[in-house]
Amino acid sequence: MKKSVFLSHTSTDKSFVRKLAYDLEAHGIKYWLDEAEIRVGESLIEKIRQGLDDVDYVAAILSPSSIASPWVQRELDVAMNQEISGRQVKVLPIMYQNCELPGFLLGKFYADFTDEKNYPEALKRLVESIGIVFNKSVLDTKREGATLGEALDRAFVFNMPMLVRPFHRPFQYMGMNIKEVHESIGGELNEAGNVIIENDECRMFLEREGSYVSYIDVDLKRTAPFNQNQTFDPEPMLGALSINPSELELVRSQTHCHTYYDHKKKLKVTVMCTYDGGPISVAFSSKYYGM
Repeated sequence: MKKSVFLSHTSTDKSFVRKLAYDLEAHGIKYWLDEAEIRVGESLIEKIRQGLDDVDYVAAILSPSSIASPWVQRELDVAMNQEISGRQVKVLPIMYQNCELPGFLLGKFYADFTDEKNYPEALKRLVESIGIVFNKSVLDTKREGATLGEALDRAFVFNMPMLVRPFHRPFQYMGMNIKEVHESIGGELNEAGNVIIENDECRMFLEREGSYVSYIDVDLKRTAPFNQNQTFDPEPMLGALSINPSELELVRSQTHCHTYYDHKKKLKVTVMCTYDGGPISVAFSSKYYGM
């Protein structure tokens, strides 16, 4: 069963937290991140408490901003109380910027990310503390393409919000048992045994092969109506799904279709307009990776 981590942080430290989240995910560690889990109109307190109840670890991202944040203090209070009462959750102090450790964290060993050059070693220590074998190759960032932050900025200009669960980084469902996915995210299980989930922003189709998800297609409704003869920038679409374009290799670019390979996850990622008047969609396939 996958280990899971709640990332307790303040918005000031968001860029570091996103990078850390995706490096944890690349090691097979599930993360709980507010922007990916909380929808407009939902109760912050209720969702955060639910998130804290559902994880194995709480990572306290420590900086001058976070230790002064009432929200972070509340999250850590809940986590520490759970740890003290014998629940399985453990608090992992992560020093992002030098600051004075809160009293209840004194004496705990922390992962030191204060020196950017030390990031790989600090990540290794953190990952191994969770009981996962460190994989240095996940830190390979030499590919070209916009950073996640740049892609998100361009998505907002395109009037595309950053999408929350279950549309946040949807490739996470690839290879999962279709029934488990349905129980996790809801939606409709059609006669063919595929899952369809839809809201005002997106329609996501998860296709099974045998008992497992082998193909995912996400229609971004705000992009409709779009025509196949229109040129478009695919990176904002990836950004809206919280996918970092620099994690991908662009292998083919056409007017209506841009194809990438995700070599870490062995996926083919396609950003395309399937038909005139339709939306732009992002598809994920393991079957045709490398073809």
